[in-house]
Amino acid sequence: MTFKKIPLKVFLNILQNAWENGADYVDIVGVPDEVQDNIAVTVREEYINANPEDEDEFEIDVDLEYPEDKNLSDEDLNQLI
Repeated sequence: MTFKKIPLKVFLNILQNAWENGADYVDIVGVPDEVQDNIAVTVREEYINANPEDEDEFEIDVDLEYPEDKNLSDEDLNQLI
């Protein structure tokens, strides 16, 4: 399946955050849309390295949806965190 028009800046930041917190793998789920596809990135507990730099466990489940004008508000950014 091909997902189209995924914003790289936010997507790469999410992947970098997962990597820095010990994730070796992620699950990516997507929903195609006519204007812009939506994806969610999830890190399962078993995907986290047994010896991460930061020993806190975490899960990331983010749905990337953007308005057509592509201007993100502070609320939009907080929902991604």
